[in-house]
Amino acid sequence: MMKNYFEKKEQEKRILRCLYADERGAVKIILLLVIAGALVTALWFLPVKQYLIGMLEWTRGLGAWGPVFVAAFYILACVLFLPGSVLTLGAGFLFGVPVGFLTVWIGANLGACVAFLVGRTIARDWVAGKVEGNSKFAAIDEAVGREGFKIVLLLRLSPVFPFNLLNYALGLTRVSFRNYALASLIGMLPGILMYVYFGSAARSLAEVTAGQVQGGMAGQIFFWVGLVATVAVALFVTRIARKSLKDAEASVQVSAKPLQERPLPTFSETVDVLPHDELNAKLVANLHPPDWVNPEPAERYNLVVIGAGTAGLVTAAGAAGLGAKVALVERHLMGGDCLNVGCVPSKTVIRSARVVREIQEAANYGVRVNGLEVDFPAVMERMRRLRARISNHDSVHRFKDLGVDVFLGHARFTAPDRVEVDGKKLRFKKAVIASGTRAARPNIKGLAEAGFLTNETVFSLTERPKRLAVIGGGPIGCEMAQAFQRLGSQVFLFHNHDHILDREDRDAAEIIQDRFIREGMKLLLDSGVSEVESGNGEKIIHFEANGVKDSMAVDEILISAGRVPNVENLGLEIAGVEYDSKKGVHVDDYLRTTNPHIFAAGDICMNYKFTHTADATARIVIQNALFKGSKKLSALIVPWTTFTDPEVAHVGIDEAVAARTGMAVDTYVRPLQGVDRAVADGEEEGFVKVLVEKGKDKIVGATIVASHAGEMLNEITLAMVGKLGLATLSGVIHSYPTQAEAIKQTGDAYNRTRLTPFVKKAFTKWLAWTK
Repeated sequence: MMKNYFEKKEQEKRILRCLYADERGAVKIILLLVIAGALVTALWFLPVKQYLIGMLEWTRGLGAWGPVFVAAFYILACVLFLPGSVLTLGAGFLFGVPVGFLTVWIGANLGACVAFLVGRTIARDWVAGKVEGNSKFAAIDEAVGREGFKIVLLLRLSPVFPFNLLNYALGLTRVSFRNYALASLIGMLPGILMYVYFGSAARSLAEVTAGQVQGGMAGQIFFWVGLVATVAVALFVTRIARKSLKDAEASVQVSAKPLQERPLPTFSETVDVLPHDELNAKLVANLHPPDWVNPEPAERYNLVVIGAGTAGLVTAAGAAGLGAKVALVERHLMGGDCLNVGCVPSKTVIRSARVVREIQEAANYGVRVNGLEVDFPAVMERMRRLRARISNHDSVHRFKDLGVDVFLGHARFTAPDRVEVDGKKLRFKKAVIASGTRAARPNIKGLAEAGFLTNETVFSLTERPKRLAVIGGGPIGCEMAQAFQRLGSQVFLFHNHDHILDREDRDAAEIIQDRFIREGMKLLLDSGVSEVESGNGEKIIHFEANGVKDSMAVDEILISAGRVPNVENLGLEIAGVEYDSKKGVHVDDYLRTTNPHIFAAGDICMNYKFTHTADATARIVIQNALFKGSKKLSALIVPWTTFTDPEVAHVGIDEAVAARTGMAVDTYVRPLQGVDRAVADGEEEGFVKVLVEKGKDKIVGATIVASHAGEMLNEITLAMVGKLGLATLSGVIHSYPTQAEAIKQTGDAYNRTRLTPFVKKAFTKWLAWTK
């Protein structure tokens, strides 16, 4: 009863908002028409040209400030529909061709941009709303936006189309401001030059007012050039209109087909997180509440964000905090992989596993522990409790309070500037695709039938598998393999290369590999799994390792074989966004897709699939999408950490990359055996390795293997971002004793190379002489 009452009230609110939006759009149009009518009336009945000539006569007395005043007045003339031809001719008469041309070119372009923005602000949304209901007009509007630069350029070259009217009219179309401004800058050049030239040939301002200026041969050339441009405009616009109508009909047929073949999920579908306990119930209540009602869409959003993982959340919160109207769409759980099935749950499990190892090695520190029991269900319950607690940060209600319109459901582009979610249409100025990735499923015979785990399901376990096979020796596979081995499973790690973590520094990977073997893990390197069978409650893995075929029985299989981008059923083709099924959405260095109004951030478009890079790309997108910024993806310096024990942290290049690219480097290594705090902690297994440009102290890369390498690496990353050399790090005072002193000691090693035999000999003589 109460539910029906609230739904009815919500529906009434939506109707009122829609009526208010339509009324507001109508008021804007009426206001624009009244202003335009008043200006036309004034131009018809008032001697405007005489006023302009009087203004130009007065300008003569301003000296060097005259061109500045005329340029500023030209801006006002463009907005108020005053005849610009009189001003252009007058500028030529007063200042001559060079100065007059520059004055008018600056003033006319600035004025055209202001008028364009006024028209767009007042009536573009209303026009777009009317066009949206007609697929043919919508297609033409889209084509005008796509071919905007060419159209504006040709219109500017033609003298037939009224200059002031064009400024406002183009503001009502989909033409981007950038294309409009650039095409105007170029297209106005010939016309301004000719009119200024005519003005310079006038004998008095009276001739300018009367329009009796003769251009001679130059005037004839201008006439024929303008005629050709006019014909070109007519032909070009007609051609793109016909092509757009055909594309519109084709897109309707294409877009309808996937919807029939593969039904799209809606927000009303229940999100199921196992196991069903109060902790996961709290998680779902925060991140995808079953009783959530999607808000009524705004007329138009500054930003629509698809995907509420790290990239999407940072983008939405940051943009809303700056005052943008933002819509955030998520079909599953807010927080994405990081909160739900990635960073947060994995690190809580890894922490429990570290405690187990510390207890096992307690005797080395003089501590006797009688007995050790791992309560695996309690370990997983702790993970779920902390995950649910942290989920408040990414909750639906928190983002609603931040001013974000949160929509739960599947987003799909229905046009280059529209997204549909659960039947609601969201129009946007800019959009961000942040739909992330999912675990790849290798094509292994019988694997699907036997069943397997990925990072998306492994944290739902409540019972410890006695025997666990992990397929994939990358960062995720290694982290989970070591954690489960320490928690009591017998882990078999399959990897298709001769050592694990093959993208890391080889010396670092060797340390981790040796540690795994000492802890009892079984490594099957240079191996490939060919088939999986199930029976008697276990899974039989058939594989080949080092050329020898074999098989083994396990209880569970964890797949960690890469990531796949979530690009399906988003309508990317309709939006004009290029992508592929392996690399994801294609972006340029500014994170723009092939649709300049749509950006992408995070795993969906990145080679570096980390939470912190998703955060970094979101910050780039906010600047570039909302403020036409020029932040580049290539400018990022990206560190990463594999959270094994010890951790492996890396930034920049390593020795293998340097050799492959031909970069000459010097390498400085400090083993932890020589670091006092590492010795005291009993954590001597590891090193700090820093690479610099040969003969210089410019840091180009670093690798750290240590118990808390990820924390230590930030100092070197900061140095690289701040362009501080290794010699500078040598001069940084580090608290003693800390393991981070190893970084300072690599700087000391660099400084010692600067003490050449010649310099040392000179110092020796000087000190002997001055003692």
